[in-house]
Amino acid sequence: MPKHILLIDDDALLAKSLAFTLQQNGYRTTTAPNAELGIGLIQRTAPDLILLDIGLPGMDGLAALKRIEREENIPVIFLTARRRELDQVLGLELGAEDYITKPFNEDVLLARIKTVLRRNERAEPARGDSSEIVCGDIAIDVAAHIVRLRGKPVDLAPKAFELLRILAQNAGQVMSVEQLIEQVWGAEFAGETQVVYVHIRWLREKLEDDPSNPKRLLTVRGVGYKLVA
Repeated sequence: MPKHILLIDDDALLAKSLAFTLQQNGYRTTTAPNAELGIGLIQRTAPDLILLDIGLPGMDGLAALKRIEREENIPVIFLTARRRELDQVLGLELGAEDYITKPFNEDVLLARIKTVLRRNERAEPARGDSSEIVCGDIAIDVAAHIVRLRGKPVDLAPKAFELLRILAQNAGQVMSVEQLIEQVWGAEFAGETQVVYVHIRWLREKLEDDPSNPKRLLTVRGVGYKLVA
């Protein structure tokens, strides 16, 4: 069955052109002119990936992503015509997989879509996998996608969850930024290494008693990061 892409963009001409290109490349495509309609379509159409414009009327793309992250586990690629106004750090911290600026080359966008879909297929846990990773007072239920700290659930965006999972699977070992990017975002990731630093900081805010003086998620200067019990 072809992958289904939901395109949320208020530029009618762009949406029509891009939907045609996606369909010509084998994707099923649904479009919405605003975030409210797009979010309403998610459960009805079950997309495999969402292309989300940041500069939407009413609810903007960043607010929409927060709603999507709370309710669904669907990869999102941001589209934006405002490179200088794009808060890349905020977008990636919220869980967006990637972003691309307008005007963009359609071949580049298609390549990004393939990369994100492939990355998320690899990241899906096998059916029946109920493994739990425990590192000190942090417990990670891989299949249920749940993290608990001292028995209390911790709300993490998908990429933050994957980053923590990789660090926990290699607890006590130092993981370089390059290793983390390859294992969490994929070897094809074309973004900035800053994405790792942002997610590390975000994890510390969720998991550390004093994020500025971490005891669990440590920096090894010049090498990388490690999670300790």
